[in-house]
Amino acid sequence: MKNERNSSRLALISSGLDPKLVPSEKLFDWMLRPRNPVLASDDPLVNMFVEAMLTGEPVNFIYASGSEPGAARTLNVSLVFLHEPEGRIYVSGYCPERSAARIFALDSIMVIHAEN
Repeated sequence: MKNERNSSRLALISSGLDPKLVPSEKLFDWMLRPRNPVLASDDPLVNMFVEAMLTGEPVNFIYASGSEPGAARTLNVSLVFLHEPEGRIYVSGYCPERSAARIFALDSIMVIHAEN
């Protein structure tokens, strides 16, 4: 199975796709894992993102990881999820700054508030 994934990825690259647009094997495997929605938690930060997901309110926060650590971000939350029970929680949605769908690890979010 691993060779099949590698050969598929190599086929994509050899077909003329920009290698920067093809995720690494590790990221590709991570993206294929099931996403289990989180709808409630004992953690108030998780609940704030869940509320934003349900109300459609954008959320502003400081993200301590990624390509620009410490950058202020805004997200229209579409899903709060984890891959495994008791695993790391992620928040996905549309990021207006990047004009793209993004995923953020909740444990790397430093400051947050919902837009009014």
